[in-house]
Amino acid sequence: MKILVTGATGLVGKRLCRELAMRGHQLIVITRSRAAAQQTIPAPHTAIEWQEVENQDYLLKSEALKNIDAVVHLAGESIAARRWTPEFKTALRDSRIQVAKTLEHILKKTGNLRPKVMISASAIGYYGDCGDASVDESHGPGSDFLAQLCQDWEHSLFETPEIEARKIALRIGIVLGRCGGALEKMVGAFSSGIAAYLGSGKQWVSWIHVDDLVSLILESIENEAYTGPINACTPNPVTQKEMTRELATLLHSFATVPAPKPILRATQGQVADALLSSQKIVPAKLQNLNFKFKYPKMHDALQEILGQSYALGFEEHRTQCWVPQSVEKVFEFFSEAKNLEAITPPWLHFKILSQSTPKIEKGTLITYQLRLHGIPLAWKTEITEWSPLQMFTDTQLKGPYRVWRHTHAFTALQGGTLMEDRVLYQLPMGRLGKTVAGAFVKKDVNQIFNYRSHRIFELLS
Repeated sequence: MKILVTGATGLVGKRLCRELAMRGHQLIVITRSRAAAQQTIPAPHTAIEWQEVENQDYLLKSEALKNIDAVVHLAGESIAARRWTPEFKTALRDSRIQVAKTLEHILKKTGNLRPKVMISASAIGYYGDCGDASVDESHGPGSDFLAQLCQDWEHSLFETPEIEARKIALRIGIVLGRCGGALEKMVGAFSSGIAAYLGSGKQWVSWIHVDDLVSLILESIENEAYTGPINACTPNPVTQKEMTRELATLLHSFATVPAPKPILRATQGQVADALLSSQKIVPAKLQNLNFKFKYPKMHDALQEILGQSYALGFEEHRTQCWVPQSVEKVFEFFSEAKNLEAITPPWLHFKILSQSTPKIEKGTLITYQLRLHGIPLAWKTEITEWSPLQMFTDTQLKGPYRVWRHTHAFTALQGGTLMEDRVLYQLPMGRLGKTVAGAFVKKDVNQIFNYRSHRIFELLS
Protein backbone atom coordinates (compact mmCIF):
# COMPACT_ATOMS: atom_id res chain seq x y z
CA MET A 1 0.00 0.00 0.00
CA LYS A 2 1.00 3.63 -0.50
CA ILE A 3 0.55 5.30 2.89
CA LEU A 4 0.63 9.03 3.61
CA VAL A 5 1.85 9.91 7.13
CA THR A 6 2.04 13.18 9.10
CA GLY A 7 3.86 13.46 12.42
CA ALA A 8 6.34 10.85 11.21
CA THR A 9 9.30 12.29 13.15
CA GLY A 10 7.57 11.94 16.54
CA LEU A 11 7.79 9.15 19.11
CA VAL A 12 4.91 7.19 17.56
CA GLY A 13 5.51 8.21 13.95
CA LYS A 14 9.08 6.93 13.77
CA ARG A 15 8.14 3.51 15.11
CA LEU A 16 5.09 3.32 12.88
CA CYS A 17 7.10 4.15 9.74
CA ARG A 18 9.67 1.48 10.59
CA GLU A 19 6.97 -1.17 11.03
CA LEU A 20 5.14 -0.13 7.87
CA ALA A 21 8.37 -0.37 5.87
CA MET A 22 9.11 -3.80 7.33
CA ARG A 23 5.70 -4.90 6.04
CA GLY A 24 6.64 -3.70 2.56
CA HIS A 25 4.49 -0.55 2.39
CA GLN A 26 5.50 2.58 0.47
CA LEU A 27 5.70 5.70 2.66
CA ILE A 28 4.93 9.29 1.74
CA VAL A 29 5.76 11.65 4.62
CA ILE A 30 4.65 15.27 4.84
CA THR A 31 7.00 17.16 7.11
CA ARG A 32 8.26 20.62 8.03
CA SER A 33 11.82 19.63 7.11
CA ARG A 34 12.87 17.07 4.52
CA ALA A 35 16.40 16.97 5.98
CA ALA A 36 15.11 16.25 9.50
CA ALA A 37 12.85 13.50 8.17
CA GLN A 38 15.71 11.84 6.28
CA GLN A 39 17.90 11.82 9.38
CA THR A 40 15.32 10.65 11.90
CA ILE A 41 12.76 8.41 10.19
CA PRO A 42 14.15 4.85 10.31
CA ALA A 43 12.58 3.73 7.03
CA PRO A 44 12.71 4.45 3.30
CA HIS A 45 10.25 7.18 2.41
CA THR A 46 9.48 10.09 0.11
CA ALA A 47 9.51 13.32 2.13
CA ILE A 48 7.40 16.29 1.02
CA GLU A 49 7.49 19.62 2.82
CA TRP A 50 4.26 21.39 3.82
CA GLN A 51 5.20 24.46 1.84
CA GLU A 52 5.35 22.30 -1.28
CA VAL A 53 1.84 20.91 -0.90
CA GLU A 54 0.52 24.45 -0.51
CA ASN A 55 1.61 25.02 -4.11
CA GLN A 56 -1.27 24.15 -6.47
CA ASP A 57 1.03 23.34 -9.40
CA TYR A 58 3.06 20.97 -7.23
CA LEU A 59 -0.07 19.11 -6.16
CA LEU A 60 -1.25 18.66 -9.72
CA LYS A 61 2.15 17.45 -10.94
CA SER A 62 3.24 15.34 -7.95
CA GLU A 63 3.40 11.64 -8.76
CA ALA A 64 4.21 10.79 -5.14
CA LEU A 65 0.80 12.02 -3.97
CA LYS A 66 -1.22 10.04 -6.49
CA ASN A 67 -3.03 6.80 -5.66
CA ILE A 68 -2.81 7.08 -1.87
CA ASP A 69 -4.27 3.98 -0.20
CA ALA A 70 -4.17 5.11 3.44
CA VAL A 71 -3.66 8.29 5.46
CA VAL A 72 -2.34 8.39 9.04
CA HIS A 73 -2.51 11.86 10.61
CA LEU A 74 -0.36 12.02 13.77
CA ALA A 75 0.86 15.62 13.57
CA GLY A 76 0.21 18.00 16.45
CA GLU A 77 2.05 20.30 18.83
CA SER A 78 2.66 18.76 22.26
CA ILE A 79 -0.12 19.75 24.66
CA ALA A 80 2.25 20.22 27.61
CA ALA A 81 5.12 21.84 25.69
CA ARG A 82 4.57 25.24 27.36
CA ARG A 83 2.00 27.50 28.99
CA TRP A 84 -1.30 27.90 27.17
CA THR A 85 -1.03 31.44 25.93
CA PRO A 86 -3.61 32.50 23.32
CA GLU A 87 -0.88 32.13 20.69
CA PHE A 88 0.00 28.60 21.79
CA LYS A 89 -3.66 27.56 21.86
CA THR A 90 -3.88 28.70 18.26
CA ALA A 91 -0.77 26.63 17.46
CA LEU A 92 -2.34 23.58 19.12
CA ARG A 93 -5.45 23.95 16.97
CA ASP A 94 -3.69 24.73 13.72
CA SER A 95 -1.22 21.86 14.04
CA ARG A 96 -4.16 19.46 14.26
CA ILE A 97 -7.18 20.94 12.54
CA GLN A 98 -5.60 23.11 9.86
CA VAL A 99 -3.25 20.26 8.99
CA ALA A 100 -6.26 17.94 8.68
CA LYS A 101 -7.92 20.45 6.34
CA THR A 102 -4.73 20.62 4.30
CA LEU A 103 -4.74 16.83 4.01
CA GLU A 104 -8.33 16.97 2.78
CA HIS A 105 -7.28 19.56 0.20
CA ILE A 106 -4.37 17.37 -0.94
CA LEU A 107 -6.61 14.35 -1.41
CA LYS A 108 -9.17 16.34 -3.38
CA LYS A 109 -6.65 18.06 -5.64
CA THR A 110 -4.78 14.84 -6.39
CA GLY A 111 -7.93 12.83 -7.05
CA ASN A 112 -7.60 10.59 -3.97
CA LEU A 113 -11.30 10.66 -3.10
CA ARG A 114 -11.49 6.98 -2.19
CA PRO A 115 -8.50 5.93 -0.06
CA LYS A 116 -9.11 2.67 1.76
CA VAL A 117 -8.70 4.16 5.22
CA MET A 118 -8.05 7.47 7.01
CA ILE A 119 -6.76 7.36 10.58
CA SER A 120 -6.37 10.43 12.76
CA ALA A 121 -4.94 10.78 16.21
CA SER A 122 -7.29 12.27 18.79
CA ALA A 123 -7.05 12.11 22.58
CA ILE A 124 -8.94 11.03 25.66
CA GLY A 125 -9.08 14.73 26.45
CA TYR A 126 -12.26 14.49 24.33
CA TYR A 127 -14.13 13.40 27.47
CA GLY A 128 -12.96 16.17 29.80
CA ASP A 129 -12.51 15.54 33.52
CA CYS A 130 -14.61 12.46 34.37
CA GLY A 131 -13.70 11.93 38.02
CA ASP A 132 -14.07 8.27 39.00
CA ALA A 133 -16.58 7.39 36.28
CA SER A 134 -15.65 4.64 33.79
CA VAL A 135 -15.97 6.03 30.28
CA ASP A 136 -16.24 4.22 26.94
CA GLU A 137 -16.69 5.50 23.36
CA SER A 138 -20.41 6.13 23.86
CA HIS A 139 -19.75 8.82 26.47
CA GLY A 140 -20.33 12.42 25.41
CA PRO A 141 -17.61 15.08 25.12
CA GLY A 142 -16.43 17.41 27.83
CA SER A 143 -16.64 21.20 27.68
CA ASP A 144 -13.09 22.42 28.44
CA PHE A 145 -10.49 23.62 25.93
CA LEU A 146 -8.98 20.17 25.29
CA ALA A 147 -12.39 18.57 24.88
CA GLN A 148 -13.39 21.17 22.31
CA LEU A 149 -10.04 20.80 20.55
CA CYS A 150 -10.55 17.04 20.26
CA GLN A 151 -14.13 17.46 19.01
CA ASP A 152 -12.99 19.83 16.27
CA TRP A 153 -10.06 17.53 15.48
CA GLU A 154 -12.39 14.57 14.96
CA HIS A 155 -14.91 16.71 13.10
CA SER A 156 -12.17 17.57 10.57
CA LEU A 157 -11.84 13.82 9.91
CA PHE A 158 -15.41 12.58 9.91
CA GLU A 159 -17.15 15.56 8.27
CA THR A 160 -15.52 15.15 4.86
CA PRO A 161 -18.29 13.55 2.78
CA GLU A 162 -16.44 14.03 -0.52
CA ILE A 163 -13.73 11.62 0.65
CA GLU A 164 -15.15 8.12 0.84
CA ALA A 165 -12.99 6.09 3.18
CA ARG A 166 -13.18 4.06 6.35
CA LYS A 167 -12.42 6.69 8.99
CA ILE A 168 -10.96 6.12 12.45
CA ALA A 169 -10.21 8.57 15.28
CA LEU A 170 -7.91 7.09 17.91
CA ARG A 171 -8.59 8.72 21.28
CA ILE A 172 -5.12 8.16 22.68
CA GLY A 173 -4.18 8.08 26.34
CA ILE A 174 -0.72 8.91 27.72
CA VAL A 175 1.82 7.17 25.49
CA LEU A 176 4.64 5.43 27.35
CA GLY A 177 7.84 4.85 25.41
CA ARG A 178 11.61 5.09 25.46
CA CYS A 179 13.45 8.23 24.32
CA GLY A 180 10.58 10.70 24.28
CA GLY A 181 7.09 11.53 25.45
CA ALA A 182 5.67 12.02 28.93
CA LEU A 183 7.69 9.21 30.53
CA GLU A 184 11.05 10.74 29.66
CA LYS A 185 10.07 13.96 31.45
CA MET A 186 8.91 12.02 34.52
CA VAL A 187 12.09 9.93 34.68
CA GLY A 188 14.20 13.08 34.42
CA ALA A 189 12.23 14.72 37.24
CA PHE A 190 12.71 11.66 39.48
CA SER A 191 16.49 11.50 38.98
CA SER A 192 17.09 13.39 42.24
CA GLY A 193 15.55 10.49 44.17
CA ILE A 194 12.25 12.22 44.96
CA ALA A 195 9.14 11.28 42.99
CA ALA A 196 6.25 13.74 42.91
CA TYR A 197 2.64 12.91 42.07
CA LEU A 198 0.30 15.62 40.84
CA GLY A 199 -2.36 17.12 43.10
CA SER A 200 -4.14 14.59 45.30
CA GLY A 201 -2.83 11.68 43.21
CA LYS A 202 -6.35 10.20 43.12
CA GLN A 203 -7.06 11.20 39.52
CA TRP A 204 -7.12 8.38 36.97
CA VAL A 205 -4.47 8.03 34.28
CA SER A 206 -5.31 6.09 31.11
CA TRP A 207 -2.26 5.06 29.11
CA ILE A 208 -0.82 2.85 26.36
CA HIS A 209 2.64 1.48 25.53
CA VAL A 210 3.95 2.94 22.27
CA ASP A 211 4.39 -0.56 20.79
CA ASP A 212 0.73 -1.34 21.45
CA LEU A 213 -0.33 1.95 19.88
CA VAL A 214 1.71 1.19 16.75
CA SER A 215 0.17 -2.29 16.62
CA LEU A 216 -3.28 -0.72 16.92
CA ILE A 217 -2.60 1.65 14.01
CA LEU A 218 -1.34 -1.25 11.88
CA GLU A 219 -4.43 -3.28 12.74
CA SER A 220 -6.64 -0.29 11.95
CA ILE A 221 -5.09 0.00 8.50
CA GLU A 222 -5.57 -3.66 7.68
CA ASN A 223 -8.76 -4.65 9.49
CA GLU A 224 -12.04 -3.26 8.14
CA ALA A 225 -13.80 -3.94 11.45
CA TYR A 226 -11.98 -0.95 12.92
CA THR A 227 -13.97 2.22 12.31
CA GLY A 228 -15.19 5.39 14.03
CA PRO A 229 -13.83 6.70 17.36
CA ILE A 230 -11.73 4.16 19.30
CA ASN A 231 -10.29 4.56 22.79
CA ALA A 232 -6.57 3.84 22.39
CA CYS A 233 -5.54 2.90 25.90
CA THR A 234 -5.21 -0.26 27.96
CA PRO A 235 -8.10 -1.66 30.02
CA ASN A 236 -6.04 -1.05 33.18
CA PRO A 237 -5.90 2.65 34.10
CA VAL A 238 -4.08 3.61 37.29
CA THR A 239 -4.25 6.58 39.64
CA GLN A 240 -1.60 9.25 39.48
CA LYS A 241 -0.26 8.12 42.86
CA GLU A 242 -0.08 4.47 41.75
CA MET A 243 1.83 5.42 38.61
CA THR A 244 4.26 7.55 40.61
CA ARG A 245 4.86 4.78 43.14
CA GLU A 246 5.48 2.26 40.36
CA LEU A 247 8.05 4.54 38.79
CA ALA A 248 9.59 5.38 42.15
CA THR A 249 10.09 1.68 42.88
CA LEU A 250 11.73 1.03 39.50
CA LEU A 251 13.98 4.09 39.81
CA HIS A 252 14.85 3.52 43.48
CA SER A 253 13.53 6.95 44.46
CA PHE A 254 13.70 7.69 48.14
CA ALA A 255 10.25 9.19 48.60
CA THR A 256 7.01 10.12 46.92
CA VAL A 257 5.56 13.55 47.66
CA PRO A 258 2.64 15.58 46.27
CA ALA A 259 2.99 18.49 43.88
CA PRO A 260 0.11 20.63 45.20
CA LYS A 261 -2.48 22.14 42.86
CA PRO A 262 -1.62 25.78 43.72
CA ILE A 263 2.05 25.22 42.81
CA LEU A 264 1.15 23.47 39.57
CA ARG A 265 -1.25 26.24 38.57
CA ALA A 266 1.31 28.90 39.46
CA THR A 267 4.07 27.24 37.43
CA GLN A 268 2.10 25.67 34.58
CA GLY A 269 -0.87 27.97 34.16
CA GLN A 270 -3.99 26.56 32.51
CA VAL A 271 -2.17 23.42 31.37
CA ALA A 272 -2.23 22.32 35.04
CA ASP A 273 -5.97 21.67 34.72
CA ALA A 274 -5.25 19.11 32.00
CA LEU A 275 -2.49 17.50 34.09
CA LEU A 276 -4.87 17.23 37.07
CA SER A 277 -7.90 15.91 35.18
CA SER A 278 -9.12 12.36 35.84
CA GLN A 279 -10.01 10.00 33.00
CA LYS A 280 -10.79 6.34 33.68
CA ILE A 281 -11.18 5.18 30.10
CA VAL A 282 -12.58 1.84 28.98
CA PRO A 283 -11.40 0.63 25.51
CA ALA A 284 -14.75 -1.02 24.83
CA LYS A 285 -14.35 -1.25 21.05
CA LEU A 286 -10.90 -2.83 21.33
CA GLN A 287 -12.23 -5.35 23.83
CA ASN A 288 -15.10 -6.25 21.48
CA LEU A 289 -12.59 -6.60 18.62
CA ASN A 290 -10.37 -8.83 20.79
CA PHE A 291 -7.35 -6.59 20.33
CA LYS A 292 -4.41 -8.11 22.21
CA PHE A 293 -2.28 -5.72 24.24
CA LYS A 294 1.34 -6.76 24.58
CA TYR A 295 1.65 -4.59 27.70
CA PRO A 296 -1.77 -4.43 29.39
CA LYS A 297 -0.36 -3.71 32.89
CA MET A 298 1.67 -0.62 33.72
CA HIS A 299 4.26 -2.59 35.69
CA ASP A 300 5.07 -4.69 32.62
CA ALA A 301 5.15 -1.64 30.35
CA LEU A 302 7.54 0.27 32.61
CA GLN A 303 9.72 -2.80 33.07
CA GLU A 304 10.07 -3.15 29.30
CA ILE A 305 10.87 0.53 28.80
CA LEU A 306 13.15 1.09 31.78
CA GLY A 307 14.28 -2.42 32.66
CA GLN A 308 16.93 -2.67 35.34
CA SER A 309 19.27 -0.20 33.68
CA TYR A 310 17.59 2.93 35.08
CA ALA A 311 17.22 1.39 38.51
CA LEU A 312 20.98 0.79 38.57
CA GLY A 313 21.73 4.36 37.59
CA PHE A 314 22.28 3.80 33.86
CA GLU A 315 21.00 5.96 31.03
CA GLU A 316 20.08 4.52 27.65
CA HIS A 317 20.20 6.26 24.29
CA ARG A 318 18.80 4.82 21.06
CA THR A 319 18.99 6.25 17.57
CA GLN A 320 17.82 4.70 14.32
CA CYS A 321 18.30 5.83 10.75
CA TRP A 322 17.94 4.29 7.30
CA VAL A 323 20.34 4.70 4.38
CA PRO A 324 19.94 3.48 0.78
CA GLN A 325 23.00 1.23 0.85
CA SER A 326 23.34 -2.52 1.32
CA VAL A 327 24.22 -3.98 4.70
CA GLU A 328 27.54 -5.16 3.20
CA LYS A 329 28.57 -1.62 2.21
CA VAL A 330 27.38 -0.08 5.47
CA PHE A 331 29.15 -2.66 7.62
CA GLU A 332 32.32 -2.22 5.56
CA PHE A 333 32.14 1.53 6.26
CA PHE A 334 31.97 0.93 10.01
CA SER A 335 34.77 -1.65 9.84
CA GLU A 336 37.21 1.19 9.15
CA ALA A 337 37.98 2.97 12.42
CA LYS A 338 39.06 6.13 10.58
CA ASN A 339 35.45 6.60 9.46
CA LEU A 340 34.50 7.21 13.08
CA GLU A 341 36.33 10.53 12.79
CA ALA A 342 34.21 11.45 9.75
CA ILE A 343 30.91 10.96 11.61
CA THR A 344 31.95 12.59 14.91
CA PRO A 345 31.04 16.27 15.47
CA PRO A 346 34.02 18.57 14.75
CA TRP A 347 33.58 20.38 18.06
CA LEU A 348 34.76 17.22 19.84
CA HIS A 349 38.19 17.37 18.11
CA PHE A 350 38.02 13.58 17.95
CA LYS A 351 41.14 11.73 16.77
CA ILE A 352 42.12 8.06 16.74
CA LEU A 353 45.59 7.53 18.22
CA SER A 354 46.06 3.78 17.86
CA GLN A 355 44.36 0.53 16.87
CA SER A 356 45.59 -2.90 17.96
CA THR A 357 44.56 -4.75 14.76
CA PRO A 358 44.66 -3.65 11.07
CA LYS A 359 40.91 -4.23 10.74
CA ILE A 360 38.29 -3.97 13.46
CA GLU A 361 37.43 -7.38 14.90
CA LYS A 362 36.53 -8.87 18.25
CA GLY A 363 39.16 -7.88 20.81
CA THR A 364 40.39 -4.82 18.88
CA LEU A 365 41.60 -2.06 21.21
CA ILE A 366 41.24 1.54 20.04
CA THR A 367 42.54 4.66 21.78
CA TYR A 368 41.22 8.15 21.06
CA GLN A 369 41.60 11.72 22.18
CA LEU A 370 38.89 14.38 22.19
CA ARG A 371 37.87 17.63 23.81
CA LEU A 372 34.48 18.08 25.45
CA HIS A 373 33.54 21.62 26.46
CA GLY A 374 37.23 22.47 26.18
CA ILE A 375 38.33 19.66 28.50
CA PRO A 376 40.85 17.20 26.95
CA LEU A 377 39.85 13.56 27.42
CA ALA A 378 41.57 10.24 26.76
CA TRP A 379 39.41 7.28 25.75
CA LYS A 380 40.15 3.60 25.21
CA THR A 381 37.62 1.02 24.03
CA GLU A 382 37.54 -2.67 23.22
CA ILE A 383 35.40 -4.36 20.58
CA THR A 384 33.69 -6.85 22.88
CA GLU A 385 31.18 -8.23 20.32
CA TRP A 386 31.66 -8.64 16.57
CA SER A 387 29.07 -10.29 14.30
CA PRO A 388 29.80 -9.25 10.69
CA LEU A 389 26.83 -7.73 8.81
CA GLN A 390 24.70 -7.84 11.98
CA MET A 391 26.21 -5.93 14.91
CA PHE A 392 29.25 -5.00 16.96
CA THR A 393 29.78 -3.49 20.41
CA ASP A 394 32.52 -1.22 21.72
CA THR A 395 32.98 -1.02 25.48
CA GLN A 396 34.89 1.71 27.31
CA LEU A 397 37.98 0.53 29.19
CA LYS A 398 39.23 4.02 30.04
CA GLY A 399 37.36 7.28 29.69
CA PRO A 400 35.00 9.84 31.20
CA TYR A 401 32.18 7.41 31.97
CA ARG A 402 31.87 4.85 34.69
CA VAL A 403 30.28 2.59 32.06
CA TRP A 404 29.91 3.07 28.29
CA ARG A 405 28.65 0.27 26.08
CA HIS A 406 27.76 1.14 22.49
CA THR A 407 26.08 -1.44 20.25
CA HIS A 408 25.75 -0.85 16.50
CA ALA A 409 23.07 -3.01 14.83
CA PHE A 410 22.38 -3.41 11.09
CA THR A 411 19.24 -4.77 9.40
CA ALA A 412 18.45 -5.04 5.68
CA LEU A 413 15.29 -3.10 4.84
CA GLN A 414 13.78 -2.45 1.40
CA GLY A 415 17.09 -2.40 -0.48
CA GLY A 416 18.87 -0.33 2.17
CA THR A 417 20.02 -0.65 5.76
CA LEU A 418 18.34 0.20 9.03
CA MET A 419 21.03 1.17 11.52
CA GLU A 420 20.50 1.39 15.25
CA ASP A 421 22.81 2.81 17.90
CA ARG A 422 22.10 1.52 21.40
CA VAL A 423 24.17 3.15 24.13
CA LEU A 424 24.09 2.19 27.79
CA TYR A 425 26.12 4.57 29.95
CA GLN A 426 26.63 5.51 33.58
CA LEU A 427 28.25 8.62 35.02
CA PRO A 428 30.82 8.59 37.84
CA MET A 429 29.65 9.12 41.43
CA GLY A 430 26.39 7.20 40.98
CA ARG A 431 23.16 9.06 41.80
CA LEU A 432 25.05 12.23 42.73
CA GLY A 433 26.74 12.34 39.34
CA LYS A 434 23.45 11.67 37.59
CA THR A 435 21.66 14.37 39.59
CA VAL A 436 24.35 17.00 39.06
CA ALA A 437 25.36 16.33 35.45
CA GLY A 438 22.87 13.84 34.02
CA ALA A 439 20.76 16.35 32.08
CA PHE A 440 23.83 18.07 30.58
CA VAL A 441 25.44 14.79 29.53
CA LYS A 442 22.17 13.54 28.04
CA LYS A 443 21.93 16.71 25.97
CA ASP A 444 25.51 16.20 24.74
CA VAL A 445 24.84 12.55 23.84
CA ASN A 446 21.69 13.52 21.92
CA GLN A 447 23.58 16.22 19.98
CA ILE A 448 26.44 13.87 19.14
CA PHE A 449 24.17 11.13 17.81
CA ASN A 450 21.95 13.57 15.92
CA TYR A 451 25.09 14.77 14.15
CA ARG A 452 26.14 11.17 13.49
CA SER A 453 22.80 10.41 11.86
CA HIS A 454 23.13 13.49 9.68
CA ARG A 455 26.68 12.66 8.55
CA ILE A 456 25.98 8.95 8.04
CA PHE A 457 23.06 9.81 5.78
CA GLU A 458 25.24 12.28 3.84
CA LEU A 459 28.15 9.87 3.43
CA LEU A 460 26.16 6.73 2.66
CA SER A 461 23.46 8.19 0.41
